Amino acid sequence: MNKHLKTIGAVSLAILLFGCNNNRGNSSSETTTPVWIEEVQFRSIEEYITTTGTAKAAKTIEIKSETNGAYELQKNPKTGKPYQLGDIVEAGAVIIRLENKEYENNVQLESKKLQIQITEKEWEGQKVLFEKGGATEKDVNNAENSYINAKLALETAYITLGKLDITAPFKGVIVNLPYYTPGVEVASGSVMAGIMDYSKMYVETQFSENALTKLEVGQKVHITNYNIKTDTLKGTLTQLSPAINEDTRTFSGYITIDNPELKLRPGMFAKADVVTIRKDSVLSIPKDIIKNRRGGKLVYTIDRNSANEKVIHTGISNDKYIEIEKGLEPGDKVVVKGYEWLRNRSKVKVMK
Repeated sequence: MNKHLKTIGAVSLAILLFGCNNNRGNSSSETTTPVWIEEVQFRSIEEYITTTGTAKAAKTIEIKSETNGAYELQKNPKTGKPYQLGDIVEAGAVIIRLENKEYENNVQLESKKLQIQITEKEWEGQKVLFEKGGATEKDVNNAENSYINAKLALETAYITLGKLDITAPFKGVIVNLPYYTPGVEVASGSVMAGIMDYSKMYVETQFSENALTKLEVGQKVHITNYNIKTDTLKGTLTQLSPAINEDTRTFSGYITIDNPELKLRPGMFAKADVVTIRKDSVLSIPKDIIKNRRGGKLVYTIDRNSANEKVIHTGISNDKYIEIEKGLEPGDKVVVKGYEWLRNRSKVKVMK
């Protein structure tokens, strides 16, 4: 019986020793981690302060009639059709004409034109007489004054008649065009049209007080809108208030926007990135691959299918990339995907 027990014990010990040796063999084999890499390279990096606000047109006007008259909407020479909302009008273009014969007759335009011809001839005649001694200098001056007054009267007549034409004071877009039945009598003071020039726009916004020392008038601004994400417009920081709001701890600023293709519309919500620092051709890597450990920053580079920890010192950054001041060289292969599972000297397989 004792001999039988000894045999069982020996077999059990052999199985145990085999299992331990087998575990040691497994522990010596290290897992290979798949990773994706990118070479460290030079880029231009801008650091900016982001704010938001509502975009507004640089010029806007509501045009009202200055006299009464029969309503006649004019045709847009670019389309051959009557003006409508959204049409671009040139400065001086007649959008609406009011017909009022009584008003035109009272201006007496033709009479004033004739008066200019009469006074001009009288003035010329007085100058000839003065040279011959038949008129005094006072006679010449009086004749000249009559001619000047006649010209002024004609100019005033044209201005008065001009009140029958609803014209665009600047190039812009028709954003308001109240409907009137053609030929209906429109009263003086009625709203005729609204025009906006939003090829130039502005945003009034607020900045946190901790940005006060970083901002200055003249800095460039990148403008985006959530509906037109693929387009970035150019802007400039044009005004900054020196006063801090006690309740919000913010200060106001104004940003002008170049909008030549009219992609940004008045009333749209705009995101503004004010460029505070720009560095051209600096060594940089993707910002999100950096790991923070023991108060330092590190990334992984690849050398002969092995991951190496590299401690780095960084500079300015934007939303994607960060400047490398120390720790990496151009052409170093940094891990941009799969770094989450790495340790120093980990075996890796570079994926393509």
